[in-house]
Amino acid sequence: MSLAFPLTLEFKFSLFTELRVTDARGQLVAVVKEKKFSVRDEVRIYRDEQKQVQTHRMKAKGFLAGALDWKASRLIERMDGTPVGALQAQGMRTLWAAGYDLLGPNGEPRFAIRDDHPWLGLIEGALDAIPFVGDFIAMGFDYLVNPTYTVTDTGGQAAYRVHKKRSCMARRFTVEELQPRAGQDDELVLMGLIQLILRERERG
Repeated sequence: MSLAFPLTLEFKFSLFTELRVTDARGQLVAVVKEKKFSVRDEVRIYRDEQKQVQTHRMKAKGFLAGALDWKASRLIERMDGTPVGALQAQGMRTLWAAGYDLLGPNGEPRFAIRDDHPWLGLIEGALDAIPFVGDFIAMGFDYLVNPTYTVTDTGGQAAYRVHKKRSCMARRFTVEELQPRAGQDDELVLMGLIQLILRERERG
């Protein structure tokens, strides 16, 4: 898999969680559908708009792993069962800010993902807790303040950056490649960042 950055990831207006990924040329890269009402998260990746050709699946590891989001590991594999890697939440840290490790197919660390401004999530959470008017204030905050996430490699160098674009419903994100990588990690990074965006959108 070789991707043309920047990528755009946009949620569709739907009763179900669906996400479209397009590249710099506007070509469709993937369609994402998340299974809801389950104690264990399951995400399906398709290559076509009609969702007839599934390429990958992702599941949270362990019983009730979807509910215990603060320590869940989400496994990524191709449809033939070949492992791609996993997105591993960094324990209690993930309760107040995005903190994840992106692991390779053998469980080896490949990237780390951090929220660039974790204090924004704390402020939004506090606003959302205000009775009656909190939801409206938090919605305005969500429109005006848009978080970014930086993906660093094992050498500590920033490799990718995820931007949430201005929207009342957290509908659109972009992924920018910060240093040329010749497509060597594109599949793992794309799948891991899809999981990141699904999780962080749920958090607000």
